Amino acid sequence: MNSATETNNDWSGFIAGAVATWDWLQHLFATIWSGLGWPHATLIMFIVSVYCFRGEIKSILPRIKKVGASGVEVDPQPPLVQPSLKNEEKLQHDHSGDYPSTFAVALGLVQGEILNKTPTEQVQYLVITDANWRVLWLFENTYSFIFGGQIQFLQMLNQRGITGLSAAEAAKEWEDYKERFKPHLDEWEMKPFLDFLVVRELITKTDDAFFIAPRGNEFLTWMVKNGRSPIRPW
Repeated sequence: MNSATETNNDWSGFIAGAVATWDWLQHLFATIWSGLGWPHATLIMFIVSVYCFRGEIKSILPRIKKVGASGVEVDPQPPLVQPSLKNEEKLQHDHSGDYPSTFAVALGLVQGEILNKTPTEQVQYLVITDANWRVLWLFENTYSFIFGGQIQFLQMLNQRGITGLSAAEAAKEWEDYKERFKPHLDEWEMKPFLDFLVVRELITKTDDAFFIAPRGNEFLTWMVKNGRSPIRPW
């Protein structure tokens, strides 16, 4: 969640980028039209437009109800769902039946890696390897569910360090965050939004403050090392 000043800067940057993109498209279309003529220019312009707006088109297509002389009738976009804590799939689930070919390759690699080790070395190797994979799975799973605003809050706490963020400051950041995406988040509440971070042990909280937890620091480190973008929906 950004402050009001940072929000204004974000919007200014977004608008400037949109204007630059539109100018580029106008120049591109003019060049194509003058160089190729109709109908080739029209076809290329259509393809470029579909590519540039593929995300929007993909979201609209499933909601089209009817196409007629009066235009296209589309179902309204479903409301956003407040983030909630769900039961996670257990890491120890046997995947040999789900992905037999890939599982067989992975199993062969592991068996080859422990082939010349003593039983004690095999146990130690497998335990450490299993722990490493659990860490990666935990962070991947967290990243698949986390929202952009939750990452921003985590980054803010990381910058604050041991001073943390007071409950009053967190409440203000929450209101600024909702204002950015108004009216989509009007029904959302701060507690379940931040409880996700608490339950995942990314942050800790007291009666009047929030602090980043060791796992939160490590999650941010994992994101940087593995090229995970902090830009996520909401």
